[in-house]
Amino acid sequence: MEKYGAEYYAARRMSSGNEEHVPRTVAKIRRVAEVRAGMRVLEVGCGLGGLTRALAAEGAEVTGIDISSHAVAQAAPAARATFEVADALSYRPAGKFDLVLALAVFEHFGAKERAKFLRRARGWLAPGGRLVLHVPITESWSAKRRLTRRQVDKHVEGPDYTGDPTHKARFSVKSFRAAIREGGFSIVKEWIRYSRLGWPAPLARAAMATLPPRVRESFAMEALAAAEPMA
Repeated sequence: MEKYGAEYYAARRMSSGNEEHVPRTVAKIRRVAEVRAGMRVLEVGCGLGGLTRALAAEGAEVTGIDISSHAVAQAAPAARATFEVADALSYRPAGKFDLVLALAVFEHFGAKERAKFLRRARGWLAPGGRLVLHVPITESWSAKRRLTRRQVDKHVEGPDYTGDPTHKARFSVKSFRAAIREGGFSIVKEWIRYSRLGWPAPLARAAMATLPPRVRESFAMEALAAAEPMA
């Protein structure tokens, strides 16, 4: 049975490609990286292709790869968007990319796999290109609190609050930054989403802004970072 087959996607409620979440994801990417017409983009872990098609619709030339043959078979074709079944740890593209996206991918790798992935990513990038990584932050106080509540209220299984049993890594903000740095990349811009703890968003943002960084990071729930290869 394929690890990321139909059952996996059905359990994650991704049968439609999560199209309703795509605009929000594009907005997150734009917080740390530019996406423009003509840009060559590689999306690692493209799934059913919703984000790949959205970026292609904006004029980028986008290649989506996924280890899941089920996902790629379901990905609807679109102009300037191509899809391939490929393992990111052995992928050898024909050309280079201005932007490589790996959203909700890094946590599926063990330590040695993460190091290998970052070596591969370095070779995929054109001069001046950037790698964008996104992970759920699962080693914060807020994330552990959410996991406990979901285990009790919704019987969520898995190693973290996402309920995805295929995750191999759990990150704090600190360990996420360290993994990128140890892989030979330097972070040029990052975005972190913090738990609102039930407060209205403007009030939560104002409160978080008053906290020291280390305290604020204890409320982190997800992180996005744009990085460049170190010289």
